[in-house]
Amino acid sequence: MLSRLAHDEDIRDALDGGREGPAVRGGVAGCAPFGASSFALGATVRTGDDVVRFDVEIQTEPHVQVVYERLSLDGHDLLITDPANPDSGDIRAAWGTASGDRSAKETFRAGRLLIGQVLARVPATEDGRRVHLAAAQVMGALRSVFVLDPVPHLMRQYVPARDSWLRRDADNLSAAVGSLLESPATKELIRRALHDLNEQEVLDVTVSRSDLGDLMLTAVEQIGGHRTEVPARVMSDGTLRFLAILTSVLQAPTVDTMPEHLASDDAAGQTTVVIEELENGLHASQAATLITLIRDQVSSRRVRALATAHSPAVLDALTGDEHRSVIICQRSADGASRLTRLVDLADYWKIAAVGSLGRAAEDDRLRDAPDDRRDDRDARAVLDDILGRSASS
Repeated sequence: MLSRLAHDEDIRDALDGGREGPAVRGGVAGCAPFGASSFALGATVRTGDDVVRFDVEIQTEPHVQVVYERLSLDGHDLLITDPANPDSGDIRAAWGTASGDRSAKETFRAGRLLIGQVLARVPATEDGRRVHLAAAQVMGALRSVFVLDPVPHLMRQYVPARDSWLRRDADNLSAAVGSLLESPATKELIRRALHDLNEQEVLDVTVSRSDLGDLMLTAVEQIGGHRTEVPARVMSDGTLRFLAILTSVLQAPTVDTMPEHLASDDAAGQTTVVIEELENGLHASQAATLITLIRDQVSSRRVRALATAHSPAVLDALTGDEHRSVIICQRSADGASRLTRLVDLADYWKIAAVGSLGRAAEDDRLRDAPDDRRDDRDARAVLDDILGRSASS
């Protein structure tokens, strides 16, 4: 949602979308919690030694507009709004220095994010440029979020070769893969990935061209002792989704191609790929292959991956170190969704010690315990209980 808003569109247009439908479920009207008329979001962006915090509250009725926005650098406010005027399409905001002095105010349009307007509204003084830079860092990080929701039946057509940057629904997969095949190393990586995924031997990955020069992805397989071309139009849904996910991370820049000051664990120059329903269309046995490929690319590229999944096989494919990156989403008693780190679950040590995470998910045991059932002992004491002996012996 923040990524869409960061493209400097009016809030309603960004979230309600156009012919392709709303960017989020229910459009802007579905963003606020039930019974509420506004919603709040925020993001923290780290670039080098700087930590920039951005917070925004958006009203959904009677008018869609920003009612609160704050931009801060290392805890000091750079931009903060006055109370919103419900009868105006504008909103006033104070801006100031990193030391907290906010003596100047400007008027902004309330129908879009203020951080997208500061370049035109805030003077380019020394302090103003500090506001400009912090806003640009947040906007850049949010715009680099790529949400992938592949739709296989849209991937089976010829695509213009120039349309090579993968879109959200991956309808231009053939052109996107075609551009990656120009690198021999990347071509071999894709071939091996398909070979590991399929039961047939994959000899080559290429593209076929129409009379107009449009492209269609084609795999060359060894079937019954014969070389057989398998174009995208007959590939399975699972294979197409697999290729879309792999392509989304392969299009991110590698660490060694980034300037040295950006080749660190910060937001600058980094892509965040959000993958909807990671396991859809794939057999459970193929989950480990996909997780391994994503893991390898995340370690060598300026990319982070965030995926939603319901598959026990995906959980079982994770390493122990990756458990701390797993977030469990569950409904609380008041009907709200609650996000909890897997390792913060009260029974995490017991679950991890006695069996697979996938089996625990199947048995619905990946839930936070009520306060009266929490085990507040440290990890050593829990292991003593599980193993029936002293963990120190």
